[in-house]
Amino acid sequence: MLSTDDFDASFGSAPVAPCITVRIVRTEEQMSVLMQRFTAYVIEVNDFGRMKECSHRYSEFETLHKALMPFCPGLPAMPPKGADGTDSAVIAARKGELEKILRFLLASSEALMDKELNLWKFLEMGNPSVIVGRFVMVPRARPIVLKTMAKLNDDKYKDDVYRLGHSSVLDLLMEGLRETRRGGSSDSHWAVQSGGTSALCQLVAGALGTTQDARDRLLDLDVITALLGIVQTEESALDDARPALNVIVAREGERLPGIVSRFLMRGGVAQLLDLVQRPKCQEFVAKLLWLAWDASTRSAFAQPGGQGLKVLQTLLRSSTASCSLLGAVLLAGMVAGGEFQEPSHRAEALRLVTMTLERPEAAKEPTFAKTLCGGASSLVRLAAMLEDPDLAPLVLNLLCTAKPPANKLGQISGNLASLLKGSTGHSEQTRARAAELLLHIQGSGGSPTAAPVSQSMLSNGDVYSSGGYPGPGSAPRPQTQAAGSARSSINDLLERCEGIAAHEESMEAALRTQLEEGVAKGCQALEQHAMGVREVSAMSQHRLKELPALNFQSFERAMSEFKTAREALARDVKRAEGLHDTIERQLKDLQTARPSSVDPHLFKEKLLQAERLYAEVKSQREALASAEAEAREASSRSEASSSKLRSSGDAVKRYDSELQQLRTQRTQKETEAAQLRSKANMPGLMDMKQQAQENIERNLAEAKQLQVIGQRVQQGDPDYLRDGETREQKIAELTSKLAELKRQHQVLLQKQKEYDIDPVGLSDKASRLENEAAELDIRIHGLEDKLREVERTRAEASGESMRDSEDARIAKDRRSSLQARLSSMEQEVKVQLSSLQPMIQDQHSGWQRLLEKQKKLDDDQYNLVARLADSRRAAEEEARTRDNAAGAVQDLVQSLLGYASFLEQCSGDPLPVAYSAPSAAIPALAPAAPSPDPFQAETSPSCFAETSPSCFEEDFEQARTPKPSPAQLPVVEAAPAPTAAPAATPAPAPAAAPAPAPAPALAEPAAVAAPAAVPAAVPEAAVESTTMNDDDFDAFLKEDLTVSFGLEGREASDAGQAALAPPDDADTL
Repeated sequence: MLSTDDFDASFGSAPVAPCITVRIVRTEEQMSVLMQRFTAYVIEVNDFGRMKECSHRYSEFETLHKALMPFCPGLPAMPPKGADGTDSAVIAARKGELEKILRFLLASSEALMDKELNLWKFLEMGNPSVIVGRFVMVPRARPIVLKTMAKLNDDKYKDDVYRLGHSSVLDLLMEGLRETRRGGSSDSHWAVQSGGTSALCQLVAGALGTTQDARDRLLDLDVITALLGIVQTEESALDDARPALNVIVAREGERLPGIVSRFLMRGGVAQLLDLVQRPKCQEFVAKLLWLAWDASTRSAFAQPGGQGLKVLQTLLRSSTASCSLLGAVLLAGMVAGGEFQEPSHRAEALRLVTMTLERPEAAKEPTFAKTLCGGASSLVRLAAMLEDPDLAPLVLNLLCTAKPPANKLGQISGNLASLLKGSTGHSEQTRARAAELLLHIQGSGGSPTAAPVSQSMLSNGDVYSSGGYPGPGSAPRPQTQAAGSARSSINDLLERCEGIAAHEESMEAALRTQLEEGVAKGCQALEQHAMGVREVSAMSQHRLKELPALNFQSFERAMSEFKTAREALARDVKRAEGLHDTIERQLKDLQTARPSSVDPHLFKEKLLQAERLYAEVKSQREALASAEAEAREASSRSEASSSKLRSSGDAVKRYDSELQQLRTQRTQKETEAAQLRSKANMPGLMDMKQQAQENIERNLAEAKQLQVIGQRVQQGDPDYLRDGETREQKIAELTSKLAELKRQHQVLLQKQKEYDIDPVGLSDKASRLENEAAELDIRIHGLEDKLREVERTRAEASGESMRDSEDARIAKDRRSSLQARLSSMEQEVKVQLSSLQPMIQDQHSGWQRLLEKQKKLDDDQYNLVARLADSRRAAEEEARTRDNAAGAVQDLVQSLLGYASFLEQCSGDPLPVAYSAPSAAIPALAPAAPSPDPFQAETSPSCFAETSPSCFEEDFEQARTPKPSPAQLPVVEAAPAPTAAPAATPAPAPAAAPAPAPAPALAEPAAVAAPAAVPAAVPEAAVESTTMNDDDFDAFLKEDLTVSFGLEGREASDAGQAALAPPDDADTL
């Protein structure tokens, strides 16, 4: 739990950055518990970028002021009391002064470091705010709160960790990283303290996980360089820096290659070169590079003789086998990406990759498989390597050893399937490895094939799988989503039929080739080792005779060692013989083995039958598609005919409506013309006009009279008032009469207007209307003709529509019939494929079993070599202990001469066993002629020629220095044979040879040499090989590689291994 500490107040302080600010934004009138009104000042607090509010009344400000006054000299005084606290003028004055007090307190280290937390509690800020605030704003508090602040990464503080992403905190964290990298004294900086590095890295990890802006800021400040710089200063800090770097890897995702590329351009290659020299950091560097091993990252490593290649060389010679493998994979990525422009550079890089990836035993670790295939981008890089014929067998061998999950490998199964085709230019070994991985995918329930993954998919992560077998020339298809209907499942099942025979045949050919090659190599190796088994067996029968009983304690130790050596020799020989017999039985089983009990001809016939059925289904589908097209065409014609019929009907309706409108207009015009002529011929028109004029004049006269009376009445003339009638009543009466006269006047004006007509004009207007009616009549006749034509067209369209509808019905019936037939055939194919699927699975499982047996045979062959080497070492040990025992016996009295004679009889070897094998001689323990340096013989001029300097020249000068020949190696001279006591019949003592000379196989050397004996004669092809064999490579992985690429200091160990290793022409996987 975060807690505040009792800090030492003897240090001075100075604010660093305004990460916490306050502002009084408004006031509110509130009611107290005693129902009294008071003014509350609302404070807006900026807590590392997040805003919140708290409110306090004047009295609470006063309490805070009194509590901090003794610790904060210069604290502004409180605004005066006694005024009305609710007055607006008082509130405004107090608001500014109170805000000034709060800002002063935030700038005072004494207030911030107050033990009672008065200011923090007043602002309602919890312990996280207190700790981080003191870290930023009080420099003397930083060394004390550093470790406490690291607890913000706990899950219970997930809502408070955002404060670590503030810019002020980020700047301080980067300052601490830089100071820690410089390694100052314990009292020179707050970050340099016991446990400070761990806490600082935890805080950086938390800050990186807050927001994208915080990560971008730290990356711009080169946080990767700072973290790795701490590891450079103190190697144990790798565990502290790793979580922060893991946050970058996890959160950045696709941006990681660009980030790592920028880091490398800023000098990160030199940092990695320094880190990779430390065994603890090698695995971390290798994983980091592999996660970001895109073109932008690889470009920083492609400079010949540069620091980037030195990093890869150090990884290649790492004592950790997984690091060495990852280094080889990184170098292979550069080869596949075309980073080496010079052919000699590429050849040398390919040689180094081959040396490391020939026997990738360390790839069996689950963590290595997870690292190798952890992300989609990693799979894309591996897929790009598969396109290179030189790298494909090495990468496939690595994947076969690592055995990543099938769901991961399924994403590149399309690339693996494409390698099975004979036209790709890949070797039989490559195709066999690809087939083995496809069997692994299918055996684990993965997708049988997938679309090939290309380098262009790296940018958008488009790595997908698809069901089905890719037929010849077929393009890979993306995986379709599983449909809910039965038809879609049948389609997915049927798509697997296309090309299934060719796919299975190519896979079977590749697997059979691998199995036959393994059997042939096993036979060859067995023939080569058979002589050795017979030799050690004959030697053991000759030497392991029953010893005479000796009860003397003087030579008990020599006897004990001698017996132990004999037992070891017998045990090792028995193991070699048993393993030899086991290999013979395995070879016999493999030579006659079949992948399953299914008849190959029957299996092939069923595959072809499935393809034929699928071809029929495909033909029926095409017929159905044609029928559907015909049905759609007939339906389209029917719809067109119906549309034409509807158009004709619409035209008939339109013409009927238009005719009705024209007839109505004609009738209206004729009626209006008749009315106008009747009005023009009206009798007594002039008299009616004169009468209307007289009525209007009479109405005007009455209105004028009423107006005069009204004026008189308003003037007070009583003559117009009746008895008892008031002036107002009279004016109302006159107003009413005047209104009635006005209404009558309007009616008379309307009549006058009606009588005011021109008979000639009306007659002309009537004539015009009659002419318009005649024109409408002509239009009516024309529309009637058109209507008859449209009706005839509609009748024809009706007949055509009926014919087209019938054709559409017939086409639909044919389509339904074909669809039913297709469904039946699809069901038949489904049944056929369901019965074929177990046979395919059985065949694949059989091939997997045979491959496992073949691999076990390879392992047994390799173990047999080790058993023979153990037997030879046991023979050497037996010879040494026997010589010691012989020396002890010769020191005994004459009574022990019988025992010495027995030992002399055992010192000879049996006659060589005849063996008619055509293979080369089995390596023996006897000294042989000096062997030339395998790293100089037949060296390609493109790698180490003076005319074309090597891109690895600077670190491989020692590798180019010739190794001393076996004859030059120091040999321990044998001790002279002890002088026997005088006797009548002196026992013959072994004589020391002055110089090593060739001897028969397993012959006892006259002089006892050191365990690192001179190697026996090996075939010339093995001596002239420019690459290490498998045993040398295993020793190369396990030895102390502190010298340049593991070539210095290995003369003695190489000589010893050469004596025990099989010849190079015996392929020991």
